[in-house]
Order: sequence, then structure tokens, then C-alpha cells
Amino acid sequence: MTNPADRNATLAVPHPEPLNPRGITITCAACNAARDWLLIHVHPDLVFVRCRCTHEWREHDLEAADVTASCGEDRPEREWESFEEMYRGLGFDGLFRYTYLSE
Repeated sequence: MTNPADRNATLAVPHPEPLNPRGITITCAACNAARDWLLIHVHPDLVFVRCRCTHEWREHDLEAADVTASCGEDRPEREWESFEEMYRGLGFDGLFRYTYLSE
């Protein structure tokens, strides 16, 4: 059994709005989606963006502070056993491919 203190902390935050960190809207290279992302901050300073179509990439124009700012104060924290479980639980496992959801 893995000690929880040994796990790397990851913060995953759904972000329904478009992303434009340098004034240019980010779009998914696989399906051209322009909003409804999962922002993933992997310790120490890696930020990934995942689309509902399951395409995922490291986004060099986003920082950990951008992910934290997207959390909001009232968003509850949740722990997941695996990335696959997290993707499934948050709807980023491909089931909602080509579907925009609103909060």
C-alpha cells in the first residue's frame, strides 16, 4: 500500500471558459475545442490542459498560479486513486467528446 505522503500532489480544475494567456485563444489540436478544459497542475511547476476529447498537452503559457486561481474558494477538494479515475469522475475521459458543458 502506498503512503499518501509519498504521492505527488496534483491539482485538477475544470475550466469552462476559453483560455487565452497571451491574448490568443487556446484551441485543441485534435478537435478544435476552444473552451471547457481540465487544467492539471503537477508538482512542481508543470501545467497540462486536457480537452474533453482526451487530447492533453503541456501548456507552457500557463503557470501553477493560473490553475490555483481557477479553483475558486468554494470548490471542494477530492482525492482520486488514479488519473484515469479522475478523468472519468470529472468527465474528461472521452465520454463527452465534442460536447460543451456549462457549470
